[in-house]
Amino acid sequence: MEGSQMAVFVCEKCGYEKETRCKPRKCPQCGESNTFKKKEA
Repeated sequence: MEGSQMAVFVCEKCGYEKETRCKPRKCPQCGESNTFKKKEA
């Protein structure tokens, strides 16, 4: 199942990386919304 795999998302503004299943809405480091992109392995 594709949807249950963990992925790494990177904030395009500050470079914060978070490993999670769902794309984060807000960056906990810089506070920007919708700046996360999936990091390709």
